[in-house]
Amino acid sequence: MTLERKVQIGFAVAVVIIVAVGAAALRSTAATVASARWVAHALEVRGDLEAMLADLIDAETGVRGYLITGDTTYLAPYDSAGARLEAHLAGLRALTADNPVQLERLDSLATLVAVRLERFHWTIETRRSGGPGAAGRAVIGGRGKELMQLVRSIVGQMEDEEGRLLAQRSATLQTKARLARLAAWGGALVAVTLAVIASALISRELAGRRRAELALGETQTRFRQVLASSTAVIYANTVSGATFSPTWVSENVTRITGYGPDEPLQPSWWLDNLHRDDRERVLADMPALFANDQLTTEYRFRSKDGTYHWVHDESRLLRDAAGTPLEVVGAWVDITDRRQAEASLRASEERLRLLLGSVRDYAIYLLDPTGIVVSWNSGAEQIKGYRAEEIIGQHFSRFYTPEDVVAGKPQAALRAAADQGRFEEENWRVRKDGTRLWADVVINAVRDDRGTLVGFAKVTRDLTERKRAEDTLRRYAAELEASNAELNAFAYSVSHDLRTPLRGIAGFSEALLEDYADRLDDVGKDYLTRVRAASQRMATLIDDLLDLSQVTRSAMHIGPLDLSALASAIAADLTKRDSARRVEFAIAPGLQVQADPGLMRVALHNLLENAWKFTGRRSDARIEVGSVPHDGRSAYFVRDNGAGFDMTYVGKLFGAFQRLHGTQEFDGTGIGLATVQRIIHRHGGRVWAEGTVGTGATFYFTL
Repeated sequence: MTLERKVQIGFAVAVVIIVAVGAAALRSTAATVASARWVAHALEVRGDLEAMLADLIDAETGVRGYLITGDTTYLAPYDSAGARLEAHLAGLRALTADNPVQLERLDSLATLVAVRLERFHWTIETRRSGGPGAAGRAVIGGRGKELMQLVRSIVGQMEDEEGRLLAQRSATLQTKARLARLAAWGGALVAVTLAVIASALISRELAGRRRAELALGETQTRFRQVLASSTAVIYANTVSGATFSPTWVSENVTRITGYGPDEPLQPSWWLDNLHRDDRERVLADMPALFANDQLTTEYRFRSKDGTYHWVHDESRLLRDAAGTPLEVVGAWVDITDRRQAEASLRASEERLRLLLGSVRDYAIYLLDPTGIVVSWNSGAEQIKGYRAEEIIGQHFSRFYTPEDVVAGKPQAALRAAADQGRFEEENWRVRKDGTRLWADVVINAVRDDRGTLVGFAKVTRDLTERKRAEDTLRRYAAELEASNAELNAFAYSVSHDLRTPLRGIAGFSEALLEDYADRLDDVGKDYLTRVRAASQRMATLIDDLLDLSQVTRSAMHIGPLDLSALASAIAADLTKRDSARRVEFAIAPGLQVQADPGLMRVALHNLLENAWKFTGRRSDARIEVGSVPHDGRSAYFVRDNGAGFDMTYVGKLFGAFQRLHGTQEFDGTGIGLATVQRIIHRHGGRVWAEGTVGTGATFYFTL
């Protein structure tokens, strides 16, 4: 019989009793009032008994709902039952204070209610800690049904007692009803009103239950949605002996594997799609499920499209109170990407191992946090001289020189690497045979995911030959610097010592021409003129040699330079110097370079002055300055339409004192292009020329 039906029957009985009492009260107002009080007293006792029993049943129903679903919202009736039951018991104790028999029964009832509430609490905690299986076993093996039968028995005895008293008092009312007919009808009206109120309260309680059921349905819907969106497939199988029968699988199995929702429920579905190479191993693991009530395994499983995917499967075995296996529940997820990543990592580690084993120019090995050698490659064996079995387990300080060990440099290197993540130096190290090598050493700290230092990676390269070469180069550089100093001194001395007699020759030859011109014939005058011209040419040659030396030795200051503006300024100077000539200059705008301004002025001046000189016999002389692409960068050029040159002799153009034209045709010392070449080389570029006899020449250079 449902709770609602019981409440309805009780309500109807109460209404009948109230009407009977009211009818009897018509006979005697005074007796009816007094008797009605006792009738109400008896009804209140029975009402409290019914309410108390209803609260206990509601609490039991809520606990069972929680045990089945695990939803804590079902525990609301249980959470409020303690206070309400205590209030009911207190009210009953007050109402039956004049009845020792009822009080004795009430004491027994209070004890049973306390035991039942304590049992509820134990069952709830068992469900929370042990899950539905443990709670189910606890319920099956408990005394809940027996306790409730005892509670109902005592409640029935108390109700019977109150019914007996009620009958007696009703009989008394019947004899005096005629004296209190009006009062009885008034009492009946009050009783009906109370019944209506009680009905409203019951209706509200039923509405609350309906709301709880609706909330439960919504929760179950959300649970199904969560399962459908999960990346794990959840399943349940019933156990029959040593065989499994699929009973349920989450909806997302279709999205993950492609199979329809009914296909996984076929008895052989799982075994048919298990990879045949994994089948024997997985089936051999099954006894562990019955032994440990759980099993974790990984295997390949075929999807609907025929491809195999690695899955990670975790299952649990549920048993009944007697320990008999009932059901297997579990979940599996696709771990194909993880498996592929692990395979790639293993392949990478193997390639790294092979790579390190094949490297012979570098000593690559690992140290533990204290500096003990824990690995050794073939390059380390070749450079250091130790075999792996000789050095693994030894401290790396044995590679240091004795003086560095005394100075604590090995420990200092490890501290620096640990603090800064990296330590690098070049210094002397010691081989197994005691010889020393100049080594480039890099030590990197190795830390785990938590940042804990787990060791050091050490790479050593033998730079002994480079060290020797550098020492030799430094020695050669010192010798060259000394030679250059001597050469500079010699050049200064030569220029000074040569200029003095040249000035004498020039001066005396000029004096002879002026003072003794009337005593010399034409041949003598010609000789003196030639002597004077030769001395002047010698002075110019000395100046050019000093300029060439200065170009080689001067310090460079590289910066942005407007080559177009510089060429325009030089062209303007040439035009002013020989204003009688008409030469067309075509200088491209926007030629921007990075160069030393002073040296670049000398180089460009020499190139433009050459073009000016070798176009001297043309009335339509034209000189062009511009740039063209060359090997991915800009090449700058100076082009003229002058005398040109034979490309057969292009290799002589940039040599000192090399001339392709006689002094009778064009003056010069043959130093200018050599100066240009040295300046361009100092800028990291190259210079070359192209020409044709009679049609002009083009000089190119890069920076």
